[in-house]
Amino acid sequence: MTPIGPSAGEDRVLSSEPPAELLGERTDGHLVTRIYDSAAALGEAAAADFADAVRAELDIQAELAVIFASANSQLSFLQALRARNDVEWARMHVLHMDEYLGMPGDHPASFRWFLGEHLVRHVHPAGFHQLAGDAPDPQVEAERYSALLKRLEPQICVLGIGENGHLAFNDPPADFGTADLVHRVELDSACRRQQWQEGHFPSLDEVPSQALSLTIPALLKPRHIFGIVPETRKAAAVKAALEGPVSPSCPASILRTAFSARLYLDAGSASLLSAW
Repeated sequence: MTPIGPSAGEDRVLSSEPPAELLGERTDGHLVTRIYDSAAALGEAAAADFADAVRAELDIQAELAVIFASANSQLSFLQALRARNDVEWARMHVLHMDEYLGMPGDHPASFRWFLGEHLVRHVHPAGFHQLAGDAPDPQVEAERYSALLKRLEPQICVLGIGENGHLAFNDPPADFGTADLVHRVELDSACRRQQWQEGHFPSLDEVPSQALSLTIPALLKPRHIFGIVPETRKAAAVKAALEGPVSPSCPASILRTAFSARLYLDAGSASLLSAW
């Protein structure tokens, strides 16, 4: 499969040394995976590499745009990132990758609220650009955010992997070839169940069935891609992503085709891999 993202000649190697808690490393296609002994160690390592990538990009441009995931799996990374004093947030624009359809930004299950609470209010970036799930016309909002992505051209994307293998809200079977950057999606039952079991909603019935989401090509377009995936409950999805076929049936498998992609696992999320 043709790699998605910048060409190999545009790859930038991150310089940080792995911490002592590194348990193993493997390469699958273009994807480098590192396994750590805990979610905290994973978060520290990913935050250090993220800071390296930010410095590399700000050496060649005045400002930088970054796409962040909003999920419980990101908490150790975001905590470590907030604690660093070597990231120039005043030169960075923050974007997020999905939002429930019809949900206001102050709802505690909103991804806008999550990122604001766990990152933005602590670091005060140059801009926080929100995807409004409660916009009157979802198609107009998708087009607005698509235009924003084209204008800001994010160079870093930090994402997770869902229990069903999704990236953002691109549930299987995902569209790897769409020309769109943002689209309206139907959430499958496994995705909705995960949101409920993580405690974001009091019942499964209250989890929205639709959302706006960045597409797979939009997520893989940035030069640097960081996958933050702790916890044993993600182990089956990680195994399918790394050891199964590159297929829309496991959207995260497409990460193996992306240049400058790095995946951060802990012992739990790596527990079903055949070797590491």
